[in-house]
Amino acid sequence: MKEKGLTGFQLKIIGLIFMVFDHIHEFFGFTGVIPVAFNRVGRIVAPIFIFMTVEGYTHTRNKKKYMLRLYIGSLLMNIGNYFIPNYFQRTDSFAIMNNIFVTLFMITVYLCIIDFIKKGIKEKRIMKIFVGGVLFLIPITLSILFMVNMENLFYLIFIIPTPLFVEGGPIFIGIGIIMYLLRGNKKKLLIAYIAICVAIIFTGDLSIHGLFFNNYQWMMVFAAPLLYLYNGKKGKGMKYLFYVFYPAHIYVFYILSCYLMRK
Repeated sequence: MKEKGLTGFQLKIIGLIFMVFDHIHEFFGFTGVIPVAFNRVGRIVAPIFIFMTVEGYTHTRNKKKYMLRLYIGSLLMNIGNYFIPNYFQRTDSFAIMNNIFVTLFMITVYLCIIDFIKKGIKEKRIMKIFVGGVLFLIPITLSILFMVNMENLFYLIFIIPTPLFVEGGPIFIGIGIIMYLLRGNKKKLLIAYIAICVAIIFTGDLSIHGLFFNNYQWMMVFAAPLLYLYNGKKGKGMKYLFYVFYPAHIYVFYILSCYLMRK
């Protein structure tokens, strides 16, 4: 009997498809023929992969191995983002900033710290709770340190992920934490997620045009129905599909954009 709803694999495929549209606009928007709608529909992508990362972290048999895969992915992509533009240069000032791996890794770091604190609470060990609180603050402290001493510490950002220097920033990390804390109650999870999306609307221009067109990150709210349809099943395997496809299509798009820009 066919399972109702969407499996994790199906959610990821939907995310990959919309991600391609988003990046087509990002890399080829200069042509003037790619509609901005491609970018807008891409807002649902990050929440889907954040959600699936939380699920992956929760269900994996080896959390350290899972986190290491994300970290290695982020490190390799940082290297690619740095060196590829040196060999293939566009005529504008465009730089490859994409690296959702580092965001997802940073989320798992905080989930690990939360587990540590929860264990301390359960065991009623004040010192363990205190240490967990310190661990929670360390990445934030490093972010501030990097920010105030960027000139000397710039290259450390490539190997030491921090909340302020990841794609999506603290908001995406916060979404991941909330999804983890509320994963046992889908209704509360979606209400909290939608509330975040609504709050994002009011961080931009308060004119009607600004609310809904200039500041369209809020459109990630449309990921909510897809998350609601998730049936808790993993679906097909292909564990490394995203790890390979994500950087590969970005670098192919970037190189193609270099050649198109020169014509």
